[in-house]
Amino acid sequence: MRRGGRRGATGVVAAAAALCVVAAVPGQAVGADGGDAPAYGMAEDAKKIKGTASSGDAPDVKPGIYTDSIGRGEKKYYSVSLDAKSSAFLSAVAAPVPGAKVQGIGDGLKINLETVGGDPCDGGTQPGFTSQGAAYPIADYATRVIGAEDECQQAGPYLFSVERVESATSDPTRWPLEIRYMSEPGLKGTAPGAPTDNGADDEPPPPVSGSAKKKAHGGTGFNDAGAVSTGVWKDRVTPGATRFYRVPLDWGQRLNAAVELGSASSPGEYPQSVYNGLGVTTYNPARGAFDDDHFVQYTPDRSAQVVALTPVVDYGNRFADSGYDAPLAGWYYLAVTVSPKVAEYFKGTAPLTLRIDVKGAAKPGPKYDGDAAAAGFGVSAEDKEQAEKGQSAAEAERSGTLELVAYGGIGAGTVLILALALWMLMARRRAATGAGPGAAPVPGQATGQAPGQAPVTQSGTVPFWPQQQGHGYGPPQGQDHGQRPPQGRQ
Repeated sequence: MRRGGRRGATGVVAAAAALCVVAAVPGQAVGADGGDAPAYGMAEDAKKIKGTASSGDAPDVKPGIYTDSIGRGEKKYYSVSLDAKSSAFLSAVAAPVPGAKVQGIGDGLKINLETVGGDPCDGGTQPGFTSQGAAYPIADYATRVIGAEDECQQAGPYLFSVERVESATSDPTRWPLEIRYMSEPGLKGTAPGAPTDNGADDEPPPPVSGSAKKKAHGGTGFNDAGAVSTGVWKDRVTPGATRFYRVPLDWGQRLNAAVELGSASSPGEYPQSVYNGLGVTTYNPARGAFDDDHFVQYTPDRSAQVVALTPVVDYGNRFADSGYDAPLAGWYYLAVTVSPKVAEYFKGTAPLTLRIDVKGAAKPGPKYDGDAAAAGFGVSAEDKEQAEKGQSAAEAERSGTLELVAYGGIGAGTVLILALALWMLMARRRAATGAGPGAAPVPGQATGQAPGQAPVTQSGTVPFWPQQQGHGYGPPQGQDHGQRPPQGRQ
């Protein structure tokens, strides 16, 4: 990732209640040429914020995720307080309506982090549109890296800014913005030095071969990106849409990926090529883009392919002479964009193939002075399991809830069976002693009393019924033990 240059883009009840929550489905957005391509999916837990034109009125941002919007020619400021130990990564995602008109050169964002005195923390970034004509989500970040040779190593207030730049003929509507601030804990002891070779300039090796055997589920953005692991995956994409996928990379690993757009079944006798028909952008866990977008031409009578290779995930790479910064352990993202013009050759969706290869063995990471995993940096066993299953974050959460409900149901069922077995055992013991479970005394008879004997109450008196048929004690004649009187009696 080069600096300064242009970059492309607790119980069963609670668990059951959680299942009743219906996840929001990203809405469909129709642009000038975007067809039914879905709009970028903002984080459901994002906080709304309004950046200001004046740095003196800038709202405070803390680690987390926010939503805003930006108009043509606007520059928005946000205030952030940094300590002298943690590295800061502040990203911005611009999400124009799919298919909105943009220029390939000059349209995009300028993202910067600087001191209140105006000194830049890094060279800033300028994510833009490599594919001319139709808009798609673009993203990048500005950083304050502890140990870097810049003016931003001290604790204090800083200014994060996002500016929209574009030509007068481009999309005039406001663009939704998603802003994320991630804070990486400092290290215990001295930071590792730059590695002798981070592989930043290596040519991508041949992609994973073989036919696709796994089903991928690309998302509409970073927040619902579908996980994938080493192997060959299949998915389908609406022309004009951008599909997001994520891959967990641990320390010592790198991503080697190839994405293919399949040929059309009936391209016509003289099919025309689509310039910049397929594009792929790779992002690190903090949404920093590696290099420019990679777009290739698509000819419908054959497939198109884009390859991507990330640097090795090594803490020292942020100080490497190659200018690449902050390969971080965590989820890496592939944003795959298909031109809306490809719709001419497909009745509905177009086929995608992803060849994913996580190269290198995982190694122990640096010793952080804090919880890096909680901050979003690191790879867990659960992350790897999600990638093997091809789950998004929301799907993994729902799966975990279902397991909790299942385990809870099994537990409750076991308790019920044990209780029933105990009740039956006690019932059999009572039956063996002549008193069945729940047995009641014979009507008109006190417990332990011989049949026909006048019942005696606890006070020792004999109960009295109104005198009928010759005596005043006991129930009416003919109705002992609940029987009806003999027929013919009046």
